[in-house]
Formats: sequence, structure tokens, C-alpha cells
Amino acid sequence: MMTQPIRTFKDLTSETAPAGGNANSKISFALEDRHLLELRARYARAEWLANALGDAVLWVGRLYDRAVGGIKADLKLRAAEAQLHRMSDRELADLGLCRADITFAIREAAEGVTPRFEGAGERTVAANQNLRRAA
Repeated sequence: MMTQPIRTFKDLTSETAPAGGNANSKISFALEDRHLLELRARYARAEWLANALGDAVLWVGRLYDRAVGGIKADLKLRAAEAQLHRMSDRELADLGLCRADITFAIREAAEGVTPRFEGAGERTVAANQNLRRAA
């Protein structure tokens, strides 16, 4: 039975040093250089973490502001609707509204969106434009 020769640490391979422990490829650091390198790495990690944390706080703040702004706007719209619903039919007619138009009128005024209705006398276009004429 053959025995394997004893391998020393310098004969093993690693990702940074070639096999055989080539002395020319090894880099040795002084203690002060190593300490400085570790401090720079710690500083870089701390800077990255601080930037990420700051960005996360700003993102949550913007999200909160948007949510609060949306709730406030909705409450204002609901208050305006309630005020119009408290009016009599005659007061609404003076404004040119009926009760069915209150919600639409409030949303239209807030968003500035007016729906377009096709007139009854206008010719309508078919939704399916793939019709072929018989030849």
C-alpha cells in the first residue's frame, strides 16, 4: 500500500495564489496598511448603509405624503358633495344641477375631466372595423 506524501500549507492551491505557493505572487501587507484597508472597507460599508437607509426614509416619507394628500382631497370632495346634497331641489336647479349630477359635477370640477357623449342624431361607428364588403 502506497502512502500519500504529506502536503504542507504552502503546496495547497487557493483562489488568490497559484499552486506551489509561488513566493513572487504573494503580497504581504504591513500591519498599518492592513489596518488602514480595513478602516476604509468599514467606512465604505457604513456609507452605503447610510445612503440606503436615507433613501428608504425619504421613500417612506413621500409615500406617506401621497397617502395623506389623497385622503385630504377625498375628504374635501365628500364635504362638497354633502353640502350639495343638503340643498333643496330648487337651489340645485338654480345651479343647473339635479341630484343625480352632484357626484359627477364635484368630480368633474376637482379633476377637470368632462366625459364626451355621442349625440343621438350623430352616426355611430361600429366597434368592429374588420367588416369586409362583398365583391
